[in-house]
Amino acid sequence: MKTSRHGWLGLALVALGVLYLVGRAPGGPGWLWGLLGGGLFLVLARRGAPAEAAGLGSLLVGWALGALAADATGLQSLKLVGAGLGLGLWGGLERRELAAWGGGALLAAGALVFFWESPGGLFLALALLAFGAYLLLRPPAAPARASAGEADAGVFRALARWRSLRAAELGTVNTEVLSDAELGCLAALSDPQNPELVAGCLEKGGAERAAEIARVLERVRG
Repeated sequence: MKTSRHGWLGLALVALGVLYLVGRAPGGPGWLWGLLGGGLFLVLARRGAPAEAAGLGSLLVGWALGALAADATGLQSLKLVGAGLGLGLWGGLERRELAAWGGGALLAAGALVFFWESPGGLFLALALLAFGAYLLLRPPAAPARASAGEADAGVFRALARWRSLRAAELGTVNTEVLSDAELGCLAALSDPQNPELVAGCLEKGGAERAAEIARVLERVRG
């Protein structure tokens, strides 16, 4: 049912009145007026006020309970947590997506404030620093080696011939030029022009050797 302008105006006036009582607290703590105001909104919602009145009531009741806990513990973040729980619960039950997201945002803000004002925040900061430093300093993962069983037979034979010729030029055995494992891995590469993949197949040697092998691969594949 569509709400009239008078209904929205009445809801706004009640909300302003409740906020004034919560902020000024003419008698008793603010959380008491929050509970009373939240209860009033819930009663109004049951008596035909706009459905949003129940959302405001849930928000205020949650805030009031959080404020009560804040007075007992000194953690002001509990006010935000309580308000977020109240609004988010109403939004979830009534399938009000905006209210549910708003409640979640209040909960997230409350969690940030909680860790800022509580001793647990120090441990959270240290954990964040340690995890961030680990991500920054850990060595990069080596490219996965391909198995010899996946090798291209033509490329494998061409590399084997080049290995034998290169070994004869250098006066050494062919496994000193390329080991059998390196040969199989290189022949199986899907992207032989990628220096990281080529280097990942080599058991020894640096960037210069990887560049040389990459040129040979490009030639034998061409």
